[in-house]
Amino acid sequence: MDEHYEIICIRQGSMSGGIKMADQQDPTVQRIVILVRRRTESDRRMGYVWMIVPLLPIAAAVAVGTILVGMLESIIPTLGSSPQPTTAASTIQPLAGSIAAAYGVGIIVFFSVTLFGALSFYYLIDRRNRHFTRQQFLFSALHRYLASKAPSSEKVAQLGFLSEDFSYSEKTRPAGPWAFLFMIFMITPIVSLIASYNLTQDMQRHDELQSQYQAALSPSLVEAGFQQPDLPVYRSRKRDPVLFLILSAITGGLFWIYWYYTLLKDYNDHFTDQARFEDKILSLLIPPQIERKCGTCGGTVPSGARFCPNCGRQQTT
Repeated sequence: MDEHYEIICIRQGSMSGGIKMADQQDPTVQRIVILVRRRTESDRRMGYVWMIVPLLPIAAAVAVGTILVGMLESIIPTLGSSPQPTTAASTIQPLAGSIAAAYGVGIIVFFSVTLFGALSFYYLIDRRNRHFTRQQFLFSALHRYLASKAPSSEKVAQLGFLSEDFSYSEKTRPAGPWAFLFMIFMITPIVSLIASYNLTQDMQRHDELQSQYQAALSPSLVEAGFQQPDLPVYRSRKRDPVLFLILSAITGGLFWIYWYYTLLKDYNDHFTDQARFEDKILSLLIPPQIERKCGTCGGTVPSGARFCPNCGRQQTT
């Protein structure tokens, strides 16, 4: 879809639906197309394999505990069946060695789990930042273009105010420091809960602004000379971060497993809905061209073009 629109911006041809052919080369329209293309970089879907993050600490604790119990069970019978008289040193030495080995394994597992969890939160926060920033630029460019078409429209002016609200309320959250804090405070769930709270709250606020923007966009497009658009509807996501925080505390952190799942799902779903929304906007700004055959060479000629781009012969209407 993105490559299709990039080609349309370059090729010559007639336009329909309220936009002139010259608008293909409008810098603002080109800017909109570029920003839409960048969603492959910013709107990163995270697979549900990342659900291992809230489950891995539990699995690691069970694994280390099982190893330790197994070591103790293998040592204790040998101590009782030894024909030599046992001393305190001979009893403690193998037991201490097993505990040290289990401790070493636990340290390796702990840091592995911590590093994996920190990486996951880095990706969660980074994709949030990239998407919000790209969308702010996109909505700002879209408003500038509509304002050039309908400079005196109050609806378009309201759209500009909503674009400013996105930029004002959706500040960048530093992904690197949050991931570092997660590694430092892995022994407690404080950082992961705060980060989850912020990510959930940010998406709720983002959805609210998105709904307001979409409601103002339709009449703005009409006043700018476009037909009444049939914009796709965003899926509703009603998550209460305060309630999720309370449930996580009551369940001893077990509810956070589901909470983490919603962080993956809600952002993935939003990116999908946003892609459908952007494709619809592009189809309004740059409708697909209708091509015809050249009577001389048989090549394709964009509708409305006076000359064939293949052989250069003038076309009859």
